[in-house]
Amino acid sequence: MGVTPTHVLLQAGVGAMAGGVLGYLVDVYSPQNLHSIIVEPDKADCIYRSGVKGDIVNVGGDMATIMAGLACGEPNPLGWEILRNCATQFISCQDSVAALGMRVLGNPYGNDPRIISGESGAVGLGVLAAVHYHPQRQSLMEKLALNKDAVVLVISTEGDTDVKHYREVVWEGKHAVAP
Repeated sequence: MGVTPTHVLLQAGVGAMAGGVLGYLVDVYSPQNLHSIIVEPDKADCIYRSGVKGDIVNVGGDMATIMAGLACGEPNPLGWEILRNCATQFISCQDSVAALGMRVLGNPYGNDPRIISGESGAVGLGVLAAVHYHPQRQSLMEKLALNKDAVVLVISTEGDTDVKHYREVVWEGKHAVAP
């Protein structure tokens, strides 16, 4: 990478990808030097609930979310062990956060590259953008230990898997946060 991250936001469904990536990053950078945030949809937030409880929690029901790749409901026991021991924070978020991430990635600022990301892949950046635009921005940034020196790593795990829905979100503003 060339730059050492201070923060990483990883999306979780069952937690296997997040656990594997976080395990590697903690080995390379140490948990004391990396603020790790695990993000998932509020309709399927088994990892978030497990983080709150400190033990595996399964989530049932409809799990109707645009983040279909993260709508799992049952943590992977191996991934959960790493997340429980190494993750700094867990966040459960609405679909509008993933949609915001898709729009930001699809409409770059200045010379930044355009990134076509699907819902599950864009939720990490969506969290950062939602914090940036939130009326309580400063308080939220403090809770996430974000400051002007933060170097944040996010990983998009999917592209445009549903062309029609991608266009509805990015071009037409579907799932936008109501003013």
